[in-house]
Amino acid sequence: MSTILLVDDEPELLDLYAEVLELMDHRVLRAHDGREALEIAHERRPDLVVTDWQMPRMSGFELCQRLVQDEALRDVPIIMHSSSSDPHAPGVRAFLSKCSELHEFEEVVHRTLVDSGAVPQGPPDRSDYLRELSRASRETAWEQEHACGMLH
Repeated sequence: MSTILLVDDEPELLDLYAEVLELMDHRVLRAHDGREALEIAHERRPDLVVTDWQMPRMSGFELCQRLVQDEALRDVPIIMHSSSSDPHAPGVRAFLSKCSELHEFEEVVHRTLVDSGAVPQGPPDRSDYLRELSRASRETAWEQEHACGMLH
């Protein structure tokens, strides 16, 4: 079981993506901004960090800088998960748009863990996938999909 630090200042999205990762049998640590994430990373040393770009107190960019500068954390792979268009940051191994579908999120997490040498868990059975999400997470996924659809 991999431990993933999920960082996002939007509580609904944090809940949605945490639930998806938990359905994939990962242990999920949650942070609402980069500063909180850095503290948690020092305490728990996750196998992967999935972070938003724009957050209060410490941005995803600054979090990435701090992680790669820290000798104990520099090897932790990072996925940037943002509504911004592919922002570049130190240590980021993959970028994923928040407009991506949930199966793409799962695949990028899985691939990044495999590439880093961690033992990844598999994604949930697709046939029951949406039924396994809580009602709140299904609504958040629908709202996110709807908002992204309006952008395109």
